[in-house]
Amino acid sequence: MEAARRALILGLAAIPLAARGQAWPARALRLVVPYAPGGGLDVFNRPMAIRLSELLGQQVIIDNRAGASGVIGAEAVAKAPPDGYTLLSAFASQALQAFVAKNVPFDSERDFTPIIGAARAPIVVVVNPALPVHSMKELIAYAKSNPGKVAYVTAGANTAQHLTGLLLASATGTEFIHVAYKGGAPALNDLLGGQIQMGILVLGPISQQIQAGKLRALAVIESTRAKAAPQLPTIEEAGIPGVVMADTWIGYFGPRGLPPSIVTQLNAQIARAITTPDIRARLEAAGYEVTGGSPEQFAENLSRTTEIYRRIVTAAGIKPE
Repeated sequence: MEAARRALILGLAAIPLAARGQAWPARALRLVVPYAPGGGLDVFNRPMAIRLSELLGQQVIIDNRAGASGVIGAEAVAKAPPDGYTLLSAFASQALQAFVAKNVPFDSERDFTPIIGAARAPIVVVVNPALPVHSMKELIAYAKSNPGKVAYVTAGANTAQHLTGLLLASATGTEFIHVAYKGGAPALNDLLGGQIQMGILVLGPISQQIQAGKLRALAVIESTRAKAAPQLPTIEEAGIPGVVMADTWIGYFGPRGLPPSIVTQLNAQIARAITTPDIRARLEAAGYEVTGGSPEQFAENLSRTTEIYRRIVTAAGIKPE
C-alpha cells in the first residue's frame, strides 16, 4: 500500500503543473525582446514587464535576443513549449522577414499564437542637425546633389525601416546608403554623434532627442500623424507620394498551440497593463500609441500587415537575401 502511494506521488510529480490543474502562472515568465537593450521595443517593454509582474503575481523577465533583424529571438519563441512561460514581443516587421530574407526558420502566421496588439509605434525620418535640410523635399534635393554621400541608419537589415528606405529611394530616384545595426540604440548613438547623417527609426526612443534639438524630424512614415508629434507631417503630406507602408505595431505572441485559457488571461492582463494610467501616460509620452483588442483582431491585423508587405516587396522587385 505504501509503495503504491509513493508511486502515485512520483507519477504526479512528473505531470506538468498545467495538466494537474495548478493555476497558471506558477513560476516566472520569459518575455523575449528580439532587439538590443535601449531600442524601441525594449523601451516599450521595460515598464510593461514591471506591471505585468504585479498583475500576474510572477516575475516577467525580459530576455534581449538581438540578431538577424529580430529573427533569432522570434525563432527561440517559436521553438519554445506552448506552456505560457515563453512569450515574444515583436514589431510588425516580423511579418516582413519571409519576403526579404532567405531561410527564415518560422512562419509569422503559422508558428505563433497572437495574443494582443498593444500599441502603434510610428517610424520617423530624422537627420542630424548638421545636415542642412529642414524638410523631406530638401533632403531629397540634397541627396541628389550629393550622390552616394547620404547614409541612413535603421535597427537592422530587412526591417520595415530598411524597406522604407528602399521605397523612399525608389519613389524619388535618390541614392541612399543603408547602415544596419542590431537595434535602435546603437543606431541612434552614431546618428547623434554625426557619423551618420540620417535615420529611419521608431519615434519612441528618439522623441526626447527630437524635442531637445539633437535630431531634426522631417516626417512620419505612417498613414496618419503621430499623436506624440502632431506637428510632424506624414510622408505623403511632406510631398513624397508613393511611400505607403503598413503601420508599425507592437504585439505579443506565444508559441503555436498556446492554450486558449492562457491566451485569454494574457490578453486581459496585458490590456490592463497598457491602460493603467501611469503606464499609459509613460508610453504615450515616449511616442507610443496604445491600442489593444482581442486575439482575433490581432490575428487579422497580422494577416493584413503580411499582405501589405507582400505587395510592397513584389512591386519593388525585392528578392530575399
